[in-house]
Amino acid sequence: MNRLGIFPTFFLLAIFFCISLFISNSAYSQGSLQSYVKVRVKKGNTDGSQIVLFKDGVNVGTFPTGRGGKFEVRLDYDADYIFSFEKTDYVTKKININTQVPSTYPREKDNIIDFEVELEPQVDMTAIKVYDNPVGRIRFDHRKNDFGYDVDYSASFQKKVREEEKKLAEENKQKEAQKEQERIAAEAEKRKQEQEAQRLAQQEALRLEQEKQKKEAEARALAEAKRKEEEKRLEEERKRQEAEKIRLAEDARKKAEEEARLAEQERLKKELEERRLAEEARKKAEEQARLAEQERMKKEAEARALAEAKRKEEERRIEEERQRQEAEKIRLAEEARKKAEEEARLAEQERIRKENEARALAEAKAREEMLQKLAEEKAKAEEEAKQKAEAEAKRKEEERRLEEERIAKEIEAIRVNEERLRKQLLEDQEKRKAELKKDAEDRKRKVLAELVSADKGELLVPTEDLSARYGSERTQEQIKLNMIVITRNVFNREGIITFYSRVEHENGSIYYFKNGDNISEWQYYNEIRK
Repeated sequence: MNRLGIFPTFFLLAIFFCISLFISNSAYSQGSLQSYVKVRVKKGNTDGSQIVLFKDGVNVGTFPTGRGGKFEVRLDYDADYIFSFEKTDYVTKKININTQVPSTYPREKDNIIDFEVELEPQVDMTAIKVYDNPVGRIRFDHRKNDFGYDVDYSASFQKKVREEEKKLAEENKQKEAQKEQERIAAEAEKRKQEQEAQRLAQQEALRLEQEKQKKEAEARALAEAKRKEEEKRLEEERKRQEAEKIRLAEDARKKAEEEARLAEQERLKKELEERRLAEEARKKAEEQARLAEQERMKKEAEARALAEAKRKEEERRIEEERQRQEAEKIRLAEEARKKAEEEARLAEQERIRKENEARALAEAKAREEMLQKLAEEKAKAEEEAKQKAEAEAKRKEEERRLEEERIAKEIEAIRVNEERLRKQLLEDQEKRKAELKKDAEDRKRKVLAELVSADKGELLVPTEDLSARYGSERTQEQIKLNMIVITRNVFNREGIITFYSRVEHENGSIYYFKNGDNISEWQYYNEIRK
């Protein structure tokens, strides 16, 4: 599995830690924190899962999870606990709970902390680096006067995940570019070996054919010389005249062949020039397309273009060398043949002339076949180049399509997870509001009953802490934490307190809240201006 595809999921899990955290008060007991934990195992069951508990750095013990992954433990105040959730072949996750509380906190009450942790299969060993430290921290929040989630630690953990994602992306990109270069080099070497083997085979066949023709010509010349020796005395004058005619005809034929050879060389030269110009035009078009690519593909495209240019240049050089060698072979063979024919011509009669004519026809046919073969090789090379270009275009298109699908899936996963967390937060807020409202009403009824004056018959309304703190119609305050700056506007309108908060993170992200609910930037500024 691609490690880059894992980290967006890890990123979200690292932010929210798959923990739904809420805190509630129970009846008076022995004065400690009662912790209820549930372990969920993704793509598996809780069999074999365990929790290793550390208190102030000391291993308290290892506890197997109960039925359904449930576990409960009572925690002492003023201590630092580490819960390590472990299972073979799954990513180990840790939760830190610090029970330090101020001296004014009512320790005689029993507080309850509930949370869930999800373990995922260990598919990438590098993920262990991120989860060596606790994925979440629970501590006493002096602003809320209660236990809550450490937001600063979450932001720091998120930054580490982003850095790891960037590093892994760069490593994968470099590995893919290196593999592509190795593949191109291997293909070029293979083609070079095949062409060299073909060239050697053709050279050997041509050499054997020349030797055969030479031996046959020598045998025919020897036999004909013996036979002609008897007739030489009577036909010497006639042979001289015929020989002269043959010489003139041969000179004309040689001249025509030389002109044809020069014309063919000129044609091949023009074709090579046209091919070079076409190749340069294609490279220019590829360069323009490469520049239009995203920055992510820039280095890879440059490496491919450079390798492709080298391969084409090597093929062009090999083709020119092969044509030069072929032309040299033809020239040497032609010179050898002319020398043998010149020696035989002086001794031959009319039959030799006819044989020479037949041989000339055969040579013309051989040259025609050779030219046809060169044309077929050219067409084959052009077809191979076209197929390679089409295959390369298809590969790029497929890579682009797969990348778009991967990004779409990651965006959808993030959206679904954010929606789930939003609903979960809303449910927790509603539950917390209901509890706070009930506690406030109970306290109010109690205080009102005590404040009824028997002498005057007056009802004294108690002053709440928030109303005393935010007595003016509008109060603005700013809270600077380690990695977060919170700007809060508090409105007291006819005794109703409304909080508007602007939370700016060190990484530049900004969020807006109204009474703890996320709102838009427009709504925030529009309502605080009223």
